[in-house]
Amino acid sequence: MLKALRRFFGGVPPTPHVAAPPVDVEALLEAPARAAAEGRVDDAVGSLEAVLREHPDLAQAHLLLGTVLHQCGEIEDARDSYTLAAHYAPQSGLAPFHLGLLELEQGRVTAALSALEQALALGGAGARVHNALGAAHSKARDFESAVLQFRRAVALEPGFAEAHSNLGYVLFREIEDYAAGAAHIEQALSLEPERPATRLNWAMVLQQRGRGEEALAVYDRLIEADPAFDEARLNRGLIRLARGEFAAGWQDYEARKALAPVPTAGDGDEWDGSDLRDSTIALYGEQGIGDEIMFASCVPDIVRTARRCVIHCNPRLVGLFRLSFPRATVLAAGARVASPEPRPRWRAMIGSVPRFLRTARADFPAHAGYLRADPARAAYWKERLAALPGRRKIGISWRGGAPSTRRSLRSIPLDEWRGVLRLDGVDFVSLQYTDCGDEIAEVARAADVRVHHWPDALDDYEETAALVSALDVVISVQTAVVHLAGALGVATWALVPETPEWRYGDHGEAMPWYPSVKVIRKQRGEDWSGVLARVTERLAATLEDVRRA
Repeated sequence: MLKALRRFFGGVPPTPHVAAPPVDVEALLEAPARAAAEGRVDDAVGSLEAVLREHPDLAQAHLLLGTVLHQCGEIEDARDSYTLAAHYAPQSGLAPFHLGLLELEQGRVTAALSALEQALALGGAGARVHNALGAAHSKARDFESAVLQFRRAVALEPGFAEAHSNLGYVLFREIEDYAAGAAHIEQALSLEPERPATRLNWAMVLQQRGRGEEALAVYDRLIEADPAFDEARLNRGLIRLARGEFAAGWQDYEARKALAPVPTAGDGDEWDGSDLRDSTIALYGEQGIGDEIMFASCVPDIVRTARRCVIHCNPRLVGLFRLSFPRATVLAAGARVASPEPRPRWRAMIGSVPRFLRTARADFPAHAGYLRADPARAAYWKERLAALPGRRKIGISWRGGAPSTRRSLRSIPLDEWRGVLRLDGVDFVSLQYTDCGDEIAEVARAADVRVHHWPDALDDYEETAALVSALDVVISVQTAVVHLAGALGVATWALVPETPEWRYGDHGEAMPWYPSVKVIRKQRGEDWSGVLARVTERLAATLEDVRRA
């Protein structure tokens, strides 16, 4: 649409040599503005191009043309128009503001921050600029700066529902200030009850509070109004999966592909559940290591039926997967198959495979573990652990997640484990993969208990698997350790909060992915001391059984 203008300008913004007579800007832009408001895009663009042929330095016309082009998806032309508007009105913050919004929408966060900071310096659009800056900082995962900008926005304009909603989301989801976050989301809801993004955030709060039915109702209404509302669809899918409604849950779970980049490179068509006999399929890992391990429970099914299976996984899992799935070709993510064989007929993200293989609870196999640790290294750890005095060897992990994945709800400070750690006849082994030396030293000093910690074994996932396979029991909060131990078939107790991640289900002790895992749930209103007391009691009972045996 701007090609004619570019030819007219010769690629360089014209600089008038003679002072132009004053123009009635409002009158010039009335017709194109009306056309734009009525959705007559071609008329609006045609009128604005005519105006700009007569008045090529009219910044307001460039700005309006940029907004029209932006709204109809002509991104490069819109960017050019905003740039020209800024050139002809260098003291106005409006063009940088709109340019910043465009760059933010396109995921060009650095460019967005630069434009929005310029808009702010020029006086810009006040609360709107601060709100956009907050969104840009949030995209850059600088959440403290995001909160600061959102707070400035609501201070300037207390009735700004979008800024309240954005502030509430970051506080609730990223900072883990649940009370303050929920309060701002409720404030936004009271200001604009029907705003979809705010209702989506409110459903998140409802989920966190264990009010799943109400959250589902919100998601249903949002999706009914907008079937392409992928975030609502994904969140609804997670609730359905947690409830064991697998067939419907997996369908909604596919919405994740539209929300975050996933590795889709590779040959072949996306697998649609077709028979894999005489076909090659390439599986691509996604999300965290725990997810890759969990979804790999479907690999034995694939290997049994496909002529050939190629797995692209996290580099840390390559050795373990090669040992566990010898009939598959296992490659680090991003690697290419160096083989003269035909390229795969099918490809699939690993998280999409259960959509065809795990549509009901009965589809989850009773297995004794589908991953295999190196036998020699497992024997080494068995011998090393046997040299310790305790009758039982128990691995523990007490800290999991990041703020955005609810770290505070997924962690129990090691100091609170004292009752468990004081049990006689047990050697406790740290499976905590983050830096925890100070915590272990402090609990040893304060409680006179020892937790054995071998960091080298936790830096290498194959070695971690060997160590875990040599243990009697693993006790862990929600971390990848649960998935590793369950996939190895090791008896595992998973300690989860009132509203756990969907993988652990929303009720019961069983975890369908891993028969060897028992879920110990924190009850609503209970603190972690109550959960640990139950763990201590259960562990003491197992020790008594060992003594009797």
